[in-house]
Parts: sequence; C-alpha cells; structure tokens
Amino acid sequence: MNYRLLFLACFLFPFLAYAQSGKIKPADLDTLEARQARLLELSYIMHTDSTDEHRFQACKQLIKGLVEALKVPNSYNFDFSGLEGVVVKTSPDNNFRIFSWELNVTADQYRHYGAIQLNNSELKLIPLLDRGDQYRENPENIIVGADNWLGYVVYNLVKGGTFDGKPYYFLFGYDRYGTWRRQKIMDVLTFDEQGKAQFGLPIFVTYSGEGLLLQDRARIILNYGAEASVALRYEEAIGTIVYENLILMPGGSGEGPVYMPDGSYHALELREDGRWHEEEKLYKHTYDDAPRPTPKQAEKVNIIGKPDGGGL
Repeated sequence: MNYRLLFLACFLFPFLAYAQSGKIKPADLDTLEARQARLLELSYIMHTDSTDEHRFQACKQLIKGLVEALKVPNSYNFDFSGLEGVVVKTSPDNNFRIFSWELNVTADQYRHYGAIQLNNSELKLIPLLDRGDQYRENPENIIVGADNWLGYVVYNLVKGGTFDGKPYYFLFGYDRYGTWRRQKIMDVLTFDEQGKAQFGLPIFVTYSGEGLLLQDRARIILNYGAEASVALRYEEAIGTIVYENLILMPGGSGEGPVYMPDGSYHALELREDGRWHEEEKLYKHTYDDAPRPTPKQAEKVNIIGKPDGGGL
C-alpha cells in the first residue's frame, strides 16, 4: 500500500471557491456535525482495528471525508472538537489551523497525516506529506516544505517570534517512532510570500554537552526510550521553552542503548535578535542513573480514550 499516494490523491485537487471565514448557517452546521460523527466512526476503526488493511481503508475514507467536510461553507469556524483521534490546533492569531493524526501501519511503524487550513475567504488546504523516514540522519538541521514534512501529531502550537522580518510559529509534536523509541519535536513553521509552508528555521543557539555550539539547528528533536516520559513545552508565564536533558543509558527488553532523562532541564529564551538562546540548566541536579517512571497498571482504554471493548 502506498500511503503517500493515498494522501496526495485525496488532498491534491483543484479547490473551487467555498466561502470559509463567515458565520456557519444552521443547515451547514447540521451537515458538519453529521460528517464529524461519520469521521469519528472512521477514526475509531483507524486507531483500534486489529487488521492493517481495515485501519488503512478507514484512514483513506477519513481523509476523503475530512476534505468533503472542509468544503462546507465557513467550515473554518467549525472546531471539530468531537473528532477524537484527530488533533486540531489553531494558531494564536487565528490565521490557520492544523489537523494531524497517526496511522499504525504495522506493529512498529507509524505514518502521520496532516493538513493546514488557512483562514481565507476561500478554502485553501496545504497537505503535509510524511517523509520522516528519509531524515534519520541530522533531521534537526534540514529545512523542508509541506511535501517533505517530518511527520508527527501536533500537541501544541504557539507563536514563536519574528526572524529576519518573518513571523514564525512553534509546532510541538509527538512521534511514536518505533517499538523501543519515541520522539518529541519542536518544529518551526513559516509561510513564504506565496503562502507556502516551510518547516525548520535556524533560530536556536544551543550547545552540546561539551559546550560546543550546535550549528544551524532548525528544530529540536528529543529521541528517547519508549518507557520514559519526557517534557518539551513552552512555559507561557515566563516566556521560556523548557525541555529535559537526555543521557544515553542501557535499554531494557533487548532494545539496546536509549536516551533517558537525567533530571535536569534546558531553558531557551527569546532575545532581540529573534533567536532562542540556551540559558543555564534548570534543576541542575543529575542522577548517576536516569530516573525511570514506576510502571503503572494500564487502564483498559483504547488509543482515542474510549473504554476497551466499549462503544463510541
């Protein structure tokens, strides 16, 4: 199955003029709510069905159904808050929003899907094509377009600042990555003069553990063991990006060495040059062994938070 061709076939078509920025009429609201209900059913199958082909087909139908829903007049003002399993994040200035989700392709492979909907008078979608498996080496330094997106589920979206006269946004993403590892990503999103999306911008002044400047760092990626819980977030109250320091540790269950948090944190602060500079570590205490969370009894719920074996 070609998951990339599926996405392109569903999203890349000539859009007609559909008004998007006005008030939703009652009849259109009914249509959107009905389509959201159908999309929720597909999302449930996509995330929980035990058959690879069934999950793939549900994802295919979800993409087509989402495009049809967004063609409803003024769909930008419908929040899709009832569509569990698909994350929707709106920019603080309300200029655009991002839809993103994951598909469990096989036991240890995930594919990500996403689209940016601009807040225009006419429908304009920018499909995001997951090429993350092509950037296993030095992914923090590359600058790519929407057709070479690294692939992740966006869990937060904040305004980053302005660099060289161009405003940029931070996308905080999560990637299951593989059986033994996970990734958290802080990507940088900008738009060029033609409205095309670009990911990555060298605005980080950070250093290696030996104190060497990390040149041309265009995003921050934390790759860590699947059993760990790792923080990467924006602290709005103090205007600081905070993320955990990782150290290489022996892995369990035969997965080999993995990175784990050591109890200390990095902090980045915005300066007048429009770049984010690394400050002294927060909570500098470190452990000889990386702290590992105590395993908890797994709750019997599926990936979109529904009781396992329960209904929608």
